[in-house]
Amino acid sequence: MFDLYNNLYKYGLMKASDIKDMVIYLPAFGLTPLDYEKITGKSWTDEEAKTTEEAKAPTQS
Repeated sequence: MFDLYNNLYKYGLMKASDIKDMVIYLPAFGLTPLDYEKITGKSWTDEEAKTTEEAKAPTQS
């Protein structure tokens, strides 16, 4: 599965956020946070911090 998602990401058919969702919500696919880092080249903890900050930020009306 790693190779499949790695290729889909390389060819622009999947976004990093899609792969992150796979890691979090679809554990049966067998992707781990380390796989996310290998595929996207982004740190898993940086993504976690960003989404936490976005969740805490007040929305503008």
